[in-house]
Amino acid sequence: MNPENGKQTYESIPIPEKLNEMVAQTIASQNKEEIRMSYENTKTTSKTSRPLWKGCMAAAAAFLVAGTVGLNASPAFAEEMSKVPVIGTLAQVLTFRSFTGIVDDVELDVTVPMVKGMDGKELPAKVNAQIQQLTTNYEAEAKAELAEYKESFFANGGTEEEWADRTMSLFIDYDVKYLEDDILSLQVTTAKSWVSAEEEHYFYNIDLKKDTELTLADVLGENYVEICNKSITDQINARLAADENAAFFGFGDDDGFAEGFTTVDDSTPFYLNAEGNVVISFPEYSIAPGSMGIQEFVIS
Repeated sequence: MNPENGKQTYESIPIPEKLNEMVAQTIASQNKEEIRMSYENTKTTSKTSRPLWKGCMAAAAAFLVAGTVGLNASPAFAEEMSKVPVIGTLAQVLTFRSFTGIVDDVELDVTVPMVKGMDGKELPAKVNAQIQQLTTNYEAEAKAELAEYKESFFANGGTEEEWADRTMSLFIDYDVKYLEDDILSLQVTTAKSWVSAEEEHYFYNIDLKKDTELTLADVLGENYVEICNKSITDQINARLAADENAAFFGFGDDDGFAEGFTTVDDSTPFYLNAEGNVVISFPEYSIAPGSMGIQEFVIS
């Protein structure tokens, strides 16, 4: 079940010219305020409400704020922080990097986590490296995308005045979904808004004591496929019955335009919620039209 399949199907629908024509149409517009409002609407208009990009982090606020500046500014300080004894669960996830500002026309709101594991454990360091690579690549790709658009904008006759106040909004943040009895479920969110709004979730489920990644089988047992498939199918049908505007590929009145949900497997994204229940999370376009957003299903 690849989210790119649904997305590519939609994107394969013929459109006029691609980048150059879009830029040319933008430049041709004489109503600058209309352009600005159109851009702002891409960040707020959606059939389903998105999570607040500046949602609150509830755990250990004072401790995290105290550590954030030092972790950003000094590797030595970060090393010393890693030696601080774990106080309950408060010190197991730290804010490694936090930045808000505009760089190269990209409006950044970035908060990157660091997992603090038990001494001698290897997996937290691997997860930290993965998160660092993920967020670094995401920022670089966004800046490159905007730079390409900007080059085309001016190549098609755009002026500095017309370009003024145009920025891409890029957001990275994290949420500790579950942290108890040495089990950590961490979500990293990346999102950007420019011509369209895109949001993706990445999950890291770790047994900090055993130094292993949690799987669906670990949490739900060997018959996790049957358990998840039945629960997800039932919930999809319930959502279709409750909302006439809801749509899922392969369900209800869908004409088979794209393949939808069939089954979970050991690569299906999930996290543990505050109650410790498994939540299956499907990216945009993977099982439903993009207008449905990210779809999640609690398996209880």
